[in-house]
Amino acid sequence: MKASVESKITLGFAASVLALVVMGGLSYRTTRTPVATEGWVSHSHDVITTLESGQALLTDVETDQRGYLLTGDKRFLEDCLHAQAQVRGWLGQVRQLTADNPAQQQRLDRLQALISRRLAALNQRIQLRQQRGIQSVSGDVAALRQGEALMADVWQGLARIRDAEDRLLNARQRAAQASARLNLLIILAGSGLACAVGLGAVLAIRRDLKLRRQAEQALRQNEERFRLMVGNIKDYAIFMLDPAGRVISWNDGAQRIKGYTAAEIVGEHFSRFYPDEVVRAGFPQKALAEAEAAGRVEDDGWRVRKDGSRFWANVVITAVRDQDGRLLGFVKVTRDLTERRRMEQMREERDRFFDLSRDLICVAGFDGYFKTLNPAWERTLGFSDEELLARPFLEFIHPDDAAASQAEVGRLASGHETVNFENRFRCRDGAWRWFAWNARAVAAAQLIYAIGRDTTERKRNQEKIVQLNAELQRHARQLEETNRELEAFSYSVSHDLRAPLRHIDGFVKLLEKQAAQKLDNQGRRYLGIIADSAQRMGALIDDLLIFSRMGRTELRRTRVSSGALVHEAIEALQSETNGRRIRWKIGELPEVLADPSMLRQVWVNLIANAVKYTRPRDPAEIEIGCQDSGNGERVFFVRDNGVGFDMDYAHKLFGVFQRLHRSDEFEGTGIGLANVSRILHRHGGRAWAEGKIDCGATFFFSLPEASADIGG
Repeated sequence: MKASVESKITLGFAASVLALVVMGGLSYRTTRTPVATEGWVSHSHDVITTLESGQALLTDVETDQRGYLLTGDKRFLEDCLHAQAQVRGWLGQVRQLTADNPAQQQRLDRLQALISRRLAALNQRIQLRQQRGIQSVSGDVAALRQGEALMADVWQGLARIRDAEDRLLNARQRAAQASARLNLLIILAGSGLACAVGLGAVLAIRRDLKLRRQAEQALRQNEERFRLMVGNIKDYAIFMLDPAGRVISWNDGAQRIKGYTAAEIVGEHFSRFYPDEVVRAGFPQKALAEAEAAGRVEDDGWRVRKDGSRFWANVVITAVRDQDGRLLGFVKVTRDLTERRRMEQMREERDRFFDLSRDLICVAGFDGYFKTLNPAWERTLGFSDEELLARPFLEFIHPDDAAASQAEVGRLASGHETVNFENRFRCRDGAWRWFAWNARAVAAAQLIYAIGRDTTERKRNQEKIVQLNAELQRHARQLEETNRELEAFSYSVSHDLRAPLRHIDGFVKLLEKQAAQKLDNQGRRYLGIIADSAQRMGALIDDLLIFSRMGRTELRRTRVSSGALVHEAIEALQSETNGRRIRWKIGELPEVLADPSMLRQVWVNLIANAVKYTRPRDPAEIEIGCQDSGNGERVFFVRDNGVGFDMDYAHKLFGVFQRLHRSDEFEGTGIGLANVSRILHRHGGRAWAEGKIDCGATFFFSLPEASADIGG
């Protein structure tokens, strides 16, 4: 019995060893397959990552080349050349990575040829920019379109390589999964066999312990393999959570996407990856509960990085259970989709702009038919999209505009751009509306992209403005003719009145000489009143004649010394200043461009006023000067310490026959300042005054510094 037991023990031990050897061999073979498969999966990820980096390099080349062409900044040129060198290195890297795939090598050959052509074209435009300046490249629309078409071929070639690599990646991942399942099946079968042999052996306990140690070692090896595999995935954040939601593992992709190192995040609750408002709403715990109940939950939303920035992510949470169904934790896979979401939002905004625009937006073909229309067409014209798309667009254009519109389509097809081309479109109610079009064609697609702005109201307003301008010009001509007739009448009346006044003055003197002895004091006083009235009337007529001539005399501008004119005016008033104490203060006066005789009249009138209204002052003070207004005018002034005036009546000073003092106080006709205003108006200037009763007055007038540009 003992020998039998010993033989059984030996046999059981041998069977156990044999089972372990067989299981180890099978496990070794099945383990090598998923390891090799995972290596190819990692290789495919490397190829895809390299392709994406090459796409970024090509974009940098294009961007830096445009920056140099537009600005001429050498930094853009240096960046462009550096990026080109990186593109060539990148092509070698891709060729090395795809050396095992002849089909990919052929696609890469075609892509490399396209890239070489594109880089050569870019460098040629850079040389043109360097040799001939921005004009040599900014207007070359054909080169731009050729470059865009070539770049589209480059992107398409790159997409073919990427699609092929994505297919390889999917196939290799499926193979890895199948190998993993087979490996698990073999391990389970071997473990079952070992357990079965162990149960029949004498040393069941020792063998069971030994098998357990072997199983634990295999599990650790598998976990290490899984950790290495997950750690090499850079585009996904893959990490484990315990049942409470605390992080227990962390891969390199998670560190790249979320910014935390494993030392910083392991043991922390995963809710810190969510925005505060989402955490307050209880979403993280709700997601774990749903994953625990359903086994898997997926959602898209905003997540938070370590630096506080947000990114849009796709998140999958999968519950992990043991064989008895107990929850061990969760696997959480996160992918950064921020750029994809941004592109989707841009497309949505573009479509929203297309739908909401009040302008007419369309895509038309070279065949004469509309292809796409925004809703503004139906709102504006009243025709439905079906009606507009079913017929040639020339049928909706006004017959008078059809030929020009057809010619404009031809210009677009030949590569020209349309800017503010106007034509009329028919509305459903039979009315016609004007539109101003901006359009550009894509010859390769045989399509025209156009935007039309409704200019009907502007056209109508322009027509009204033209009519109003014509009416205004007609009224201006009538007014000018009336003014000429009025000036001629004033001149004629004033001239004709001078003869009767001379007769009155002459006969008054004769009567005074012959009948002086016969007249009493009252009669002689009457004769004096008649003589004074005739003289004042004569002075008034002379002033009217001067006022009338000011509007008819041609303006003869020349450079005039203002100081010389002032001294001439003072000398002309010497008879009125004799015997009086007057303190003259004359500042520096510049030369001006003006009619000398007219400007002399201005100074005479203003200085004569100052002399007249300072008559009650002893001494009189009269200051004459010039100041710069800062708005393109030279401002001259005559300031006195005379009787002044009430500012409430300042608006009357420069009107004809307007006087602020009685004639028995100060003589005058009330036309002198009106003459001043008229002369300055003809020179493009103006006149105004400031004063206060018994505190003097200041009369200002301005002349433009560029008065030579002002018509008379």
